[in-house]
Amino acid sequence: MEIPLRLPPTGVSSNFVKPAFLGLPVLIVAGICLPLVLLFAAIHIYAKVKVSKRWRLFDYVYMLAWALGVAMITLPVTLVFSSVHGYHAWDIPRSTVSKSSVMSLLAFWVALGPLFWLLKIILSFFILTYFGSVRWAKNCAWVGIIATGLVFSAYPIVVTMTCGPRAGSDVESYIDGLDHVQCTSSSGANAISSDVTSILNAASNLYLLLIVYPLVPTLTLTRNEMRGVYGIYSTGAFVFICSLLGVYFRIRSWLSVDITGNQVPVYAIVIVETTLTLIIPCIPSLWSVYRFLTVPDIDDTTTLATPNMKLLSSVGSPVGDQRSTWRKTHMDIEEIPYKRTSSQYTNPQDLRMKALPVTPLPFAPTVPPSPKTASPLSPSSSRSMSLPIMFHEIPNR
Repeated sequence: MEIPLRLPPTGVSSNFVKPAFLGLPVLIVAGICLPLVLLFAAIHIYAKVKVSKRWRLFDYVYMLAWALGVAMITLPVTLVFSSVHGYHAWDIPRSTVSKSSVMSLLAFWVALGPLFWLLKIILSFFILTYFGSVRWAKNCAWVGIIATGLVFSAYPIVVTMTCGPRAGSDVESYIDGLDHVQCTSSSGANAISSDVTSILNAASNLYLLLIVYPLVPTLTLTRNEMRGVYGIYSTGAFVFICSLLGVYFRIRSWLSVDITGNQVPVYAIVIVETTLTLIIPCIPSLWSVYRFLTVPDIDDTTTLATPNMKLLSSVGSPVGDQRSTWRKTHMDIEEIPYKRTSSQYTNPQDLRMKALPVTPLPFAPTVPPSPKTASPLSPSSSRSMSLPIMFHEIPNR
């Protein structure tokens, strides 16, 4: 007779023949998040290699966190595909539990502490990159890095001490380690340390949001750039919501005997939180790459040309064929187009007309004429003044 990994609750019987698969949410979430993480990381690397051409300490820390994040996204996928995880604990025969499946579960628990700490480090460095000149924000960011590092580094130690194999390295020793009261009991050291780690993770996300909140309105950016800033802040708010859900599902998992089935929501929440956190530092890189590919970089070696007049509106003045600027084609001072009288410029395509910008003229006066300009033909009117240099030919002497 097969013995289940955990005894079923009252009114529930074990199903060893065709158990219900619970790992579909993990597969869906990982299938969406993993391509996003790879895409944004590629954009970030392209921005550093082609656009800014400079690597900083933040970029190296980000790549380290990205590598661990990708591992933590793919690890739950391998867990739910195994014969142990992704099913209820009472539907899993004890004889089918392998050593690798238990070690994979322990590896996931152990890596949660370093993962959470690296995610907080890259968010703190991201804040220091743009708000490092504000002293109180800089001090708060470093305090958060140190405080979270102390707590998150303690969680792997607790997991290895309470859930490690007992008196050997075979399968039964690893299973006995999971059966230990300090490992999977709701009042054990592992459960308490796990709950504290999850609560601190949510609190640190809220802490970072509160640091940035009074600094965002002080930025002097354009409207589109401010929209991007608020988009980054909204993504951080979603990270905080995911961490709150992680606290709920983590506490719920320790209150149940289903140590395998109740881990599936925890896997999904960790994947989403990791993905959103890794995307946040890449959003400015996405904007810089977009500007790099769409906005021309004008310097002293750039060849400038006149705009394409064919693309102008039809309501403007008619123009001829596109040509170079007047200065490039007319090298002699005698070729100045103002040598003739204005009465000879009847064609709108003349050089004189092309040299003038297209200016919309009102068809009707918007204000009544003043007494000074009511009579344009009066001797004191500025409109009756003769300007022989501009409007008439220079008399021959």
